Amino acid sequence: MMSTNPLATGNSLATGNRLQRAYYRWAQPHYERIGRDDPELAREIEEVDQFLYTRRGLFAWFGWALGGLGAVLGVRAGLDVTWLKAIGLASVLWLALTWVIFGAWFSPKRKGTSKLVAGFGWGMLVGVAGAVVGLVFGQWVRHGDVDWARLQHAAERGALPALLLLVGLIVVVAMVSWAGKTARAQRLQRLQLLAERDAVRAVAAETELRLLQAQIHPHFVFNTLATLQHWVDRADPRAGPLLRELTGFLRGSTEMLGRPLVPLGDEVRAAAHYLAIMQTRMGDRLSFEIELDPQCAAQKVPPGLLLTLVENAIEHGLEPKIEGGRLNLSSGRGDLATGGWWLRVEDDGLGLSPEACDQVGLSNLRQRLQQHYGLKARFTLQALSTGGTRAELQFEEA
Repeated sequence: MMSTNPLATGNSLATGNRLQRAYYRWAQPHYERIGRDDPELAREIEEVDQFLYTRRGLFAWFGWALGGLGAVLGVRAGLDVTWLKAIGLASVLWLALTWVIFGAWFSPKRKGTSKLVAGFGWGMLVGVAGAVVGLVFGQWVRHGDVDWARLQHAAERGALPALLLLVGLIVVVAMVSWAGKTARAQRLQRLQLLAERDAVRAVAAETELRLLQAQIHPHFVFNTLATLQHWVDRADPRAGPLLRELTGFLRGSTEMLGRPLVPLGDEVRAAAHYLAIMQTRMGDRLSFEIELDPQCAAQKVPPGLLLTLVENAIEHGLEPKIEGGRLNLSSGRGDLATGGWWLRVEDDGLGLSPEACDQVGLSNLRQRLQQHYGLKARFTLQALSTGGTRAELQFEEA
């Protein structure tokens, strides 16, 4: 079904002057009815309305009025009738022709050009037959009899112009119908090409992001395995807890990498394994606290998003600091003017250097935010006045 929100469809009639708004309210149910069967046709009709009933369409109306004036002059000269009769007859013909041309442009997809032309031809013949019957009946009512000789003379006089007019109108309708069908087919082809191009780009972007995602943690795993091997060789009792945490981390990370989005709760558990491993390696130099708002636990995020922030804080802020430090991971709702939720990683490490720039992890994070959320997510990285760094993600409500 077509959207009933005028801002969603971008229809300028809905926010125009009083007459434009009134027309939009009248036309909107028709857009929706047509849209149920043919959304593209409904959009095309709506676009034509936006053109005709705004300032952009003034020249089209001016040209249409000139065409009507030409029809009046043609009827007046061709049939040698009074101005009043010429205006009346030309108005009927011009309005009917306009209506038929619009129908011919918008209908060929549903009816077919041949059926449309045939229907128009039969309609013209019925109209001519009706005119003849009307003249005969009018003469009989007025004079009590019918002057067949006069009618024959009028028919002979008007037969050729009427035939030429009929053929000309059928040709016009056929051409307009063919043009409408061709234009719609070309538009559909362009839309299909755009859709295919966007699909290819999306697949390529997702593939690139997954390749980048796979590059986030290899050095951490290798360093942890090296530490684990050293402790096993020395029969260090810390090897068992480290192996359990590493197993949990690898299992959770591997399962998440196969999905485009995962619950935040799963991300936090993977981050907890990571922090436990780093705490085992760094000892008293690292402490951490996790405060996950239960209302945010089910929010979906790209896998590895939170882990990137935690790893970045450890690698660049806390691990290089001689005395180490503390990391706080928290989430909550609010902050965005439109309503939403936030995710924050703070540390009291070395802080941001003036020449700091995005490395692979943060660059990958920004790309993935853009890919999944567009403008509905924001990432900020700032130095704290008390020392350390705050990385924050803010999301609009889905």
